[in-house]
Amino acid sequence: MSVSPHVSMPAARPRTGAGRIGFAGPLLACLLTAAGVVLLHDAVAEADRRPGRTWLAAVLDGLDGLTASWWMIPAGVAVAGAGVWLIVTAVRPRSRRTLAVTSATGVFLHVRDVARLASAAAEDVDGIRSARSVAGRRAVTVTVTSPDPEIAGRVQEAVERRLSVLEDPLPVTVRVRSGPLPKEDA
Repeated sequence: MSVSPHVSMPAARPRTGAGRIGFAGPLLACLLTAAGVVLLHDAVAEADRRPGRTWLAAVLDGLDGLTASWWMIPAGVAVAGAGVWLIVTAVRPRSRRTLAVTSATGVFLHVRDVARLASAAAEDVDGIRSARSVAGRRAVTVTVTSPDPEIAGRVQEAVERRLSVLEDPLPVTVRVRSGPLPKEDA
C-alpha cells in the first residue's frame, strides 16, 4: 500500500495516564493469587483423598459458632469503604496530562514540558534573574525574580508567544518577586 506524499497522516489521539488504580491493582492481584493457591491446595487435597483437612474447611470450622463482637462494626465499615473506593477508582477517567500542539499529525506536549517552555521564554526576557513555571491543563503560572516590578507584561507576552503553538492557548499568570540582578565581572 503506497501513501501519497501529499496526504497528511491522521491525527493521533491524546495520550492518557495509567489510571488511578496504581496501588489497588497489585494488591488485588496478590489477593487473587492467594485465593487461587488456597483453592488449588484444597482441590488437590480432595482429589488425593488423603487424610487431613482442607484449608477452607479449617477456616469455616473456626468461624462456626462465632458471635457478634464490637470489633466487627468498624471492620465491616472499613471493608465497605474499601469496596466503595475501589468502585469509584475503577470508574474514574484516566488522567490527561498532555496538551495538543497545532499540527496536522497530532503532536502533544506533557504539562511539565509546557512549564519548561514557559520558564525558558521568561528567562529570555532581559532583566530576569530566574524563572520558575507551573503548568496544568487549564493555566500556566510563571514566577520570576527581577529588580524591575514592571516586567510582568513583557514576561507574559514572551510566554504567550512561546505557547502560541498550543491548539488551545492557556492563560498565563506572571508573579514577580523582587531581587537584584547578579553583578557582572569586570
